[in-house]
Amino acid sequence: MKKLTVLGIALIAFIGSINAQKSKLAGSWLLTKTEVGTEIQNPYQNTNFNEDGTFVIMGIEVGTWEYNKSKNAVVMKSDFDKDFNGVAEILNLNDNELILSKDGVKMFYTKMDMAKVMASNKNSGLLGMWEFKDLPYAGANTFFTFTEPDEYTIIQKEEGMTGTFKGTWIFDEQEKSLIIIGFSSENVFRGKNNIAKVDEETIELNNNGTVFKGVKKAESNIKIERLTFSNEDFYKEDGDYKYYDDEQKLPWNDSYKMMIDLANVKQLVYNYSTLLNGTSSFETKTLTANVVANVEEGILSIDNIFKGYDSYNFPEDTAMPTNNYDEYNKLFPLDEDIFRVVGEEEITVTAGTFNCTVIEAAGSFDEVLKVWMINDKPGIIAKVIKDNPDESFGHYYIFELQEIK
Repeated sequence: MKKLTVLGIALIAFIGSINAQKSKLAGSWLLTKTEVGTEIQNPYQNTNFNEDGTFVIMGIEVGTWEYNKSKNAVVMKSDFDKDFNGVAEILNLNDNELILSKDGVKMFYTKMDMAKVMASNKNSGLLGMWEFKDLPYAGANTFFTFTEPDEYTIIQKEEGMTGTFKGTWIFDEQEKSLIIIGFSSENVFRGKNNIAKVDEETIELNNNGTVFKGVKKAESNIKIERLTFSNEDFYKEDGDYKYYDDEQKLPWNDSYKMMIDLANVKQLVYNYSTLLNGTSSFETKTLTANVVANVEEGILSIDNIFKGYDSYNFPEDTAMPTNNYDEYNKLFPLDEDIFRVVGEEEITVTAGTFNCTVIEAAGSFDEVLKVWMINDKPGIIAKVIKDNPDESFGHYYIFELQEIK
């Protein structure tokens, strides 16, 4: 009986030691360094050894794990990627550090205290959006947004192209450093960044000798009005168009009167604002539409800057389209022909306050538009919203009249 008691005690101690090691292993770890021979890398990837026996890398569940006492190792199994399968020997394990060796690779982890991370991030002074011009290369801008508790969004934007990258971040108050966990184009910011400067207006990050300088982007006061109708709303169930009669409700479609009223107008200047996907902030620039109106020669032309560029700043291999008024161009200078009149509204833009007829229209590729046509200024549009809600390829643009020259 005494012998059984000793064995029982030994078994309990054995199980206890296993549970103690499992308890130390369980939690969130940051992979800060790997060694393969003399080659050293700093991947900065987060790994979770969960209590339920699953393990997660960079937010993706990749397999299961268990602690093997006899081998003093972590045994992993994965159908997601066979490279994760196998035995990782534990070279060191304490409350703050884990070192594993697997297939000739030595991996160094640091324990992450998520409560501490969240508190530190909140008080970092980094929250909000920062703009880095000409990054990752000339002509491109990078917008870096930090949100609580530990998520970030990187938007890299250039003419005609936008890329979005997401991940998590950690601010180390003692080191004054910023760790970026995730994937970003050109590896910009990835890994450990030393914070040389941060205040309410500017930020300087040093990433392996490369200095990135950014400025704080203020919250936009532009109202976002997402458009909830679609192309299908303009047709009956049998496919017939609903709004043939709305052409008669337009405030102006007389080309002769438009020529007279625009004879002394040379340019229409607009603010063009592009909503940065995943944020409530806009990137804004100025577009200028040249106006040519000659009654004697029967000429009426207004540059269609509502395509997002003007004759002074258009993409390479692109020319301003010919935009002469004709009887088919009812929303001139816009070229949409599927529309409906939804009422009248007085709106105020930079150029002034105007009484407008409000139009809803359907464009191409699921784009929809809302248009404010100035009632007593034929040919002049006060405001346009272009909205495409597609999660991958969508956009949201606002054009507002700034000046009539």
